[in-house]
Amino acid sequence: MSDISTLKEKINTKTFHLVLLGLLTGGLYLNIWMYKTFTALEDVTRIKTMNPAFFVGYLALIGIIGYVSVVPHLYALVLTGILLLLLTALTLLWCFRVRRVLKAYALAEHNFELRMNLVYTGLFTFYYINYCINALPSDKQKHEDKTRAKHEAIQA
Repeated sequence: MSDISTLKEKINTKTFHLVLLGLLTGGLYLNIWMYKTFTALEDVTRIKTMNPAFFVGYLALIGIIGYVSVVPHLYALVLTGILLLLLTALTLLWCFRVRRVLKAYALAEHNFELRMNLVYTGLFTFYYINYCINALPSDKQKHEDKTRAKHEAIQA
């Protein structure tokens, strides 16, 4: 059984820094963070979250959107909108997969149920995933404190 903070230490990105780096790089850092996170998740949890071909396709889609969006034509604008919707769907798909992996990892390896808000996962995507990864050790500590208090109340 690995330590609960291993994943946090491997990724080593504070959520505020992720927001700032995302803003300063125009969202490009989020792609680097996504790669770093999915490789760290697979190393620590030993659960496959994403095929590398999915990530290459994700990056190719971003490149295609950038290329098509500069074409001054109505059809290019419509195609850009459709591709942006597809990119959003792929981002949400990845975030919900990571959510499922984190919950399974916490339950199987550390015997506590990780609570992750479904709405926050959809709204804040990468940022909420990063926040939850950083909060794993404190969430486990809260669970242990609550369990200890429950056992003490039963014994008293």
